[in-house]
Amino acid sequence: MALARALVQKPEILMLDEPLSALDFEIRNKLQQYILQVHREFDLTTILISHDISEIIKMSDYLIELDQGKIIKQGLPTKVLMHNKVSGKFQLHGEILAMVNQDFIFIITVLIGKEIIKVVADADESKKLNIGDKVIIASKAFNPIIYKID
Repeated sequence: MALARALVQKPEILMLDEPLSALDFEIRNKLQQYILQVHREFDLTTILISHDISEIIKMSDYLIELDQGKIIKQGLPTKVLMHNKVSGKFQLHGEILAMVNQDFIFIITVLIGKEIIKVVADADESKKLNIGDKVIIASKAFNPIIYKID
């Protein structure tokens, strides 16, 4: 409703501060699509404030990361968030749900959208990871690699 009221005014700039943070995945996904459609139809400049990495990548053309009011990084969302560490045929963004040590490897359970996948990581990779971390899973020569998003 608030979005409709704002659009009636025909603004040049639309500011959205964590607009979807309290919604479940399905509703959030539908509303992300709707906001993108509205953004294009009304030819708006939209400022989106979000802490959700997947939402930022999906909905943003340009990212400005602030820390205590100062710009610390800016550029294309994927470049800023991944620091050019990841290359591969695919990249999936998710959150670590569990980590299980099995002999010399760790089985890391990651939530990607509504799906849960398991990735094998060695001890060095897993030292940098914690439950709740936002991560990128990429593929390099058929070998999945997991990176924490800073």
